[in-house]
Amino acid sequence: MKALIAEDNPGFRQILERMLTKWGYEVIAAESGFKAWEVLQATDPPRLAILDWNMPGLDGVEVCRRVRELKRKPYVCF
Repeated sequence: MKALIAEDNPGFRQILERMLTKWGYEVIAAESGFKAWEVLQATDPPRLAILDWNMPGLDGVEVCRRVRELKRKPYVCF
């Protein structure tokens, strides 16, 4: 299963990427909310997204709001 990590801190992003890869996920890493939003609009988006709450520009909260508006799949955003 594909998983998205959106984290602007390179160290945190790397830790999360290693953990998810170890658990068998195909990881897509994004350094910004804008990049995460691009990934989530793809034809076959990741089914799991771990979003940083506070990123410059487009934060995780805004990405969740946009995902909910897509209404394509049963996503859950907290």
